Amino acid sequence: MSVTDATVRLVGFGRPDGDDAPSEVLAHAANRGASTRLVTDSHRSDLDRIDQGAIDWREYLEGTHWLVISASASLEGDSARSAWGASMTFAELEGSKTVMIVDMPENSERLPEAWGNAIERIRQVHVLLIHSDTLAELSRLEDVSEQDLLLEVRQRGLVPHVCGFIEPNLVQVDHSLGSVKVSTAPSISEMSWLAGFICKLPSSGPGPHGVKSAAESAGIIV
Repeated sequence: MSVTDATVRLVGFGRPDGDDAPSEVLAHAANRGASTRLVTDSHRSDLDRIDQGAIDWREYLEGTHWLVISASASLEGDSARSAWGASMTFAELEGSKTVMIVDMPENSERLPEAWGNAIERIRQVHVLLIHSDTLAELSRLEDVSEQDLLLEVRQRGLVPHVCGFIEPNLVQVDHSLGSVKVSTAPSISEMSWLAGFICKLPSSGPGPHGVKSAAESAGIIV
């Protein structure tokens, strides 16, 4: 069976109130017809005391295309960080690919910590989106220019796809076979574009043309 937006399945790990990047991506993906499910702590308002041992990641991830997580979730407490790490391990076991969003934490001074946590797991990530809010600080931390950051991260971490909005309405995707820049509609947010990109990527075909096709399709209002 061919893959369409409606047959793409996503699982996210995020806050119970839905006020975070993974939840936003899942909402946009659902609007495209994808099947989505959020793993969270339904008994509390945040993730700091989530019972990570009670999460059956195999059940959640079975048959899914994508696991969507954020770097900032690793800062929510020891239990949340354990669940965050376990999600990527089980995604590999179940054949799901991890999408990580490097977003700005509520306390921006903790961005280096969140980035360090992401780097520790970088080889488990298939699609890395660096949010525009974090570009300048991460460029400073990595000692590279903002223009070169995406490529440097891709090459150092061997991430198949590293994405970022380098200008308003202009997204760059560095991938294992090259790099592409595409324009997006003015109303397309970064999380909306990411949702479209990962919904389209499984069916867009192989090689650079497939990446470009998915990136362009994601920037169109649906």
